[in-house]
Amino acid sequence: MVYSIKVHDDFVEELNKLDTAIKTQLRKKLDKVVENPHIPKNRLAGGLHNCYKIKLKRSGIRLVYQVNDDEIYILLLTVGKRADNEVYETALKRL
Repeated sequence: MVYSIKVHDDFVEELNKLDTAIKTQLRKKLDKVVENPHIPKNRLAGGLHNCYKIKLKRSGIRLVYQVNDDEIYILLLTVGKRADNEVYETALKRL
């Protein structure tokens, strides 16, 4: 089953700030995630226990998403550098 993608209102603005090469890498990873969004090793903890991450190790970029199995979509919450857990704090505020 392939999940559709929805985005948080502020997500597009964050994505547009990223380099084209990073956007391409994220797109490739998202293409795999829409087929199977529940990846146990990428599940987050704490207040974001119902969310998952996509990480680009070299660039330090994280994309946080939430899965809605009832309506079969993935909500992209935020994308940015992991530095000081800012991307995770932003995701928590957007839930």
